[in-house]
Amino acid sequence: MAIENGTYIKLSYTGSVNGVPFDTTDAEVAKTAGIFRENAMYGPSIVKVGAGHLIQGVDEDLAGKEIGTEYTLVVPAAKAFGEHKKEELKAIDKKAFEKKPELFERVKIEGRDGVVVNKVGSRYIVDFNHPLAGQDVAYVYTIEGVVEDGTEQLAGMIKLLTGRDMKVSAEDKTFVSIEIPAMMAMYNQNWLMTQYMVSQEAFLIFPEIENVKFIESFPRPNYKAEEESAPAEEQAAE
Repeated sequence: MAIENGTYIKLSYTGSVNGVPFDTTDAEVAKTAGIFRENAMYGPSIVKVGAGHLIQGVDEDLAGKEIGTEYTLVVPAAKAFGEHKKEELKAIDKKAFEKKPELFERVKIEGRDGVVVNKVGSRYIVDFNHPLAGQDVAYVYTIEGVVEDGTEQLAGMIKLLTGRDMKVSAEDKTFVSIEIPAMMAMYNQNWLMTQYMVSQEAFLIFPEIENVKFIESFPRPNYKAEEESAPAEEQAAE
């Protein structure tokens, strides 16, 4: 079965530069490469082919491929993370930084993420290009299967957008409900925009529904349990 654009699939992949992985769905590969993150969710990702959920070069390569076959491709910089642009190198006055930055330190300045690459007088040169801009990247990927269930498709899109698993229910034919973690807006500053994107995806997946409901629950704090689990020295200090 050849995969077509618009199909939801489960995809396993590893991206690397000069043989060194920088992104992967495989926890063991991540550990070996030293890029493992404790809070990351490993395993095949659910993506919609042709929807821009991956870098352009990989997204374009998926259509026409077969399930279960391992593919390898090299993506040129223009279809990966873009060319390295000189105009994205900015001179920032030292007064704009909360503390003195170190060379090659990642910083967030003027609402953007960048890397300090040089210092000239009282100004720091910050590179706002993507860290892999200007580089060709290699990908090895396997399409593990097609996702046909609507709730699984939407849950996959939510995980892709937020990095979190959320329960999706479509038992009622007029609406879809999504259970979100408490205080989600605190963990995701773009949550309002994310909600809009999720709702639009839900309307595409479930053309018969009229509403999307986000359900947020706040459990009662168990202060007694927290006190009992506090370290003995903390309790003694009290």
